[in-house]
Amino acid sequence: MKISSMQEYGLRCILCLAAHKCDTPMTVREIAEKECLTTDYVEKILVTLRHAGLVKSIRGVNGGYVLEMPSKEISVAKVLESLGPVELGKSICKRFSGETDKCVHQGNCSIRPVWGVLNQFIYKFLSRLNLENLNQSENELKAEIERQCI
Repeated sequence: MKISSMQEYGLRCILCLAAHKCDTPMTVREIAEKECLTTDYVEKILVTLRHAGLVKSIRGVNGGYVLEMPSKEISVAKVLESLGPVELGKSICKRFSGETDKCVHQGNCSIRPVWGVLNQFIYKFLSRLNLENLNQSENELKAEIERQCI
């Protein structure tokens, strides 16, 4: 699985909003400071998340950004998808073709179904995981994931 920097930082920024317990919106500057990112980059991320319907901007002196819906309703998969293509290994056959343009196993491959099922598993897992889950402590989340998956 390949996650872009925009997806990683975007997930961190939206988690910042999800963890914000005040009634006031968070400013771009506040999020940038918490995540040690530039305000320009955070603004770009938040505009993308706004276009995806995951956050909304509040104008005015006390403006900023808030989640568009409860954190329990926003899946990790949705956040990642909104920030760019989720690369779950779909291009493995093209990337590892050896010395030819196409893999010699293009027509009949016993490895491809393994990657396909793994991709489905990862996507389903990320779809079930939401921002509320991610706002637990690392140990709590790890234990919950292990209970569900193992």
